[in-house]
This record gives sequence, structure tokens and C-alpha cells, in this order.
Amino acid sequence: MKDLTESLDDKIVKGLQHKVDEYTAKVNDLEQIIAKKDDELESLTKSNEELSNKLGNIDSEIYDLKKTVTISENQAKELKSEVEELRQKNEELTDELLKKENKIKELNEILIEKEKIIEEQKSKLDKTETELSSLKPETPTEYTSEERLICPSCGARGKDLRVEEDKSKVLGYVGHSPMYGKKNVCKKCSYEF
Repeated sequence: MKDLTESLDDKIVKGLQHKVDEYTAKVNDLEQIIAKKDDELESLTKSNEELSNKLGNIDSEIYDLKKTVTISENQAKELKSEVEELRQKNEELTDELLKKENKIKELNEILIEKEKIIEEQKSKLDKTETELSSLKPETPTEYTSEERLICPSCGARGKDLRVEEDKSKVLGYVGHSPMYGKKNVCKKCSYEF
């Protein structure tokens, strides 16, 4: 029979070997973490040195700014006096503007009154025009009667037409003198009909 302790020892050794492997992996992980932390510490040290340099630069800038502030305080006093002058001018201009706005309001009221008068006059004029158009005689149509002639070319009527003898149409003779027919001639366009 085999010795049971031998297989038990192999199991213990394997278990211990497994734990050693786990611890070795953990040690390797911890060494990597430490290496990373060392790198971080080195970069933080560099950053600290850069920040110290920047702080020195900022201190010199603060000194320069303090000088500028004293100069700016003097300029601020001058600007305050200029601002006060501008405020006074602004108040004067505001007063002038108010006066002009009041004048514009008055003129607008006058304009509204005038527009009302114009509207009244327009309505009176329209009323008068309608009355006149109702009193206007009707325009005759083109051939309302035989007495009224209209030029077929330009539409002239009445005094714009004249009657002449048509020498091309001999109607007859009275003794030795011929009697001619009549023709109409437009005075505007010289159309004969």
C-alpha cells in the first residue's frame, strides 16, 4: 500500500507552491505600482519646480501691476472728472430732447387736426363730385341720331367736324353752274367721310 502521507505532502507542497506563485504575482504587481508611483512622484517634483518658477514670475508681475495700479488711480481720478462733465452734458441733452419731444407731440396733434380737416374736405369733395356726376349730361352713343356725326377715324364730334362740297360728285346743273354733293371732314385728323 502506498503511503498516504506522501500524497498528502505533495498536495501541501502544491498548495504552498500555488500560494508562493500568488504572492510572487502580487509582489510583481506591487513593484509595478511602486514604479508608477515613483514616476508620478518624479513628475510631481518637476511640476512643483515649474510652479515655484511660475510663482516667482507671478510675484514679479504682481509688483509690476502694483506700479500700474498707482498710475491707474491717477488716471481714474482724471476719468471721474471727465465722467462728471459728460453726465452734465447728458443731462442738458436729455432736457433738450424732452423739449423737442414735447414740440413733436404738439406738432403731431396739429397734424392730426389738419388730417381731420382734410378728411372732412375730402368727404365734401367726394359728395360734391357725386352730385356733379349725377347732374352731368349723358354722353351720347356713337350713332344716337342722324343729326350728330362722329368721325370714324378719331371719334371727334360736333364743332370738330365741318361740311364741304364734294367736287367729285356732281348732282346736277342749275343753268351753267353744277350742284355738288356734300362731304364731312374732321378738323382733327382730316379724315373725309
